[in-house]
Amino acid sequence: MADVRTNIFGIGEVYELQRDGLWVEKNRESFREYGYFGGGGSYGLPTLSKVERTDYSNDTTTASIRGSLTTTFASGSATFGNSFFGYITHSGVVDRIDYSNETTSRRGSTQSSAESTGTGNNNYGYHNTNNPIGNTNCFRVDYSNDLTNSLFKGTFVNQITQRGATGNSNFGWFGGGSVNSSGECSFIDRINYSNDTNTALRRGFINGNRRWVCATGNSNFGYFGGGVSFATRIDRITYSNDTVTASIRSFLQEGRHAGGMTGNSNFGYYGGGSTGTSRVERIDYANDTSLLSSRGPLAIGSRQNDGLSSSSFGGAPVSYLGAPWVATSPYGYFGGGSFPIYSTIDRIDYTNDTNTASVRGPLSVAKRGTAATGNSNFGYFGGGNNPSAPATYSTIDRVNYSNDLSVVSSRGVLTVARFAFSAAGNQKFGYFCGGVYLLSTVDRIDYSNDTAQASPRGPLSIGRYSSGATGNSNFGYFGGGIVPGTSQSSIVDRIDYSNDSATASVRTPLNVSVEGITATGNNNFGYFMGGRPVGGSTINRLDYSNDTQQPLLRGLLSSNKSFAASTGNSNLGILVLVFQ
Repeated sequence: MADVRTNIFGIGEVYELQRDGLWVEKNRESFREYGYFGGGGSYGLPTLSKVERTDYSNDTTTASIRGSLTTTFASGSATFGNSFFGYITHSGVVDRIDYSNETTSRRGSTQSSAESTGTGNNNYGYHNTNNPIGNTNCFRVDYSNDLTNSLFKGTFVNQITQRGATGNSNFGWFGGGSVNSSGECSFIDRINYSNDTNTALRRGFINGNRRWVCATGNSNFGYFGGGVSFATRIDRITYSNDTVTASIRSFLQEGRHAGGMTGNSNFGYYGGGSTGTSRVERIDYANDTSLLSSRGPLAIGSRQNDGLSSSSFGGAPVSYLGAPWVATSPYGYFGGGSFPIYSTIDRIDYTNDTNTASVRGPLSVAKRGTAATGNSNFGYFGGGNNPSAPATYSTIDRVNYSNDLSVVSSRGVLTVARFAFSAAGNQKFGYFCGGVYLLSTVDRIDYSNDTAQASPRGPLSIGRYSSGATGNSNFGYFGGGIVPGTSQSSIVDRIDYSNDSATASVRTPLNVSVEGITATGNNNFGYFMGGRPVGGSTINRLDYSNDTQQPLLRGLLSSNKSFAASTGNSNLGILVLVFQ
């Protein structure tokens, strides 16, 4: 068998945030994460213009009043924004909250109305409207030019109001609501921000017809809470599988509707609602089947209020609050390989990637075909093979980024000795999958207890080796390789980290069938590159938010490459040639 690729891992996103002044340290007041609730009232309640602020780092205290909107907003406004500004629209008025000083100013006008809903990304905000009745139009606010009137873009399938809306940086999802003011619905419609003049696509459903529902989420999941008729239910939609009915995850302690929701990438907050309660409840995305917990209340009870946050736009891809790790440095690491069999670890500096890599480490033994992943403090090389020994390993080596000139430390072991496999993971766990020969085994290592033996999780859909792996904080994607009865495969399996005892789900395949493929990516996209016998220079891009669609061909490598190694950060992917 031909040599197998050397697996790698990369770090650097924390460094980039720190370098760009975006890293948030807990307990630094000027950088704390906040949620805002604005407006509300009606149905016997006084109409409000107050803006209240919830401190996510101290969320058991009562929200504080931070200022006022330029007019009284009630009966459900549309909200959206980015990390600098939040926007609330109602009855043609657009108010902007400057998060840096919490002042509010009037901007351009828009066709917003009562009972409208909005979401957006870093550049634009989108909302529906209820004026006139039966209007299906969608309007877009340009944050960089927000003193001008909003633009009409695409349409919705039906005129639906009293909806919940959330999304990530690529798409916005609008769910539930009242159709033409004649009845409740459970539809979910999706806007494609990159093609926003088209009619929104009808996707799956929330559970049960309901109106006055509200929503929030992170970059991978959207949560729809409350609503008339099903007032306690919290549903979760998976953006990458959005044509199915949302799953019921948890319940509010107090049934209500017409509240506001906001949050960051770790938590969602439901505030106000129904008859004007001041109650605030929090959902923990990492433990979203538990009953929501009560947090500090609003200062003024309200209904039909609206939520927004500087840390929730575009799906809150990263939450820095209380992070259990510290910023390290902008490096990627490559370990082991052949010919001959190496124990060397090379380090690439992303900020100066034209220089020769520097030698670090080494590994505990010389080996090839390891799989590697890691978090912000450590990198883990698992398994591997040395035909000269001869030996195939189950051991796991750990690299300490803060002391990477030292010999790696031996940690736990995999459940099966293997090589020619791949790995992915998030900040808490690393997943090692497949391997020689034709294994479907998935092992999970717990970084907080990394001297223990890896625990077996749900298997891949089919055994294979010489595949590539990438992913984000919620999912790992394993593509290509050699499977039983075939020479090469285009299969892509997805592991859901929140349900990792289940068999990996098959997603849309790669454009080519390959072995010796390599992969890297960022929070939104995964890139599968090279391989043989075909597609050796091909780059396939997988959109995590739409992973049932065929990956796109995004270009070519400079030459055919197989059994290569790759790493990267949020902006760059680095590939190192092994075979050509």
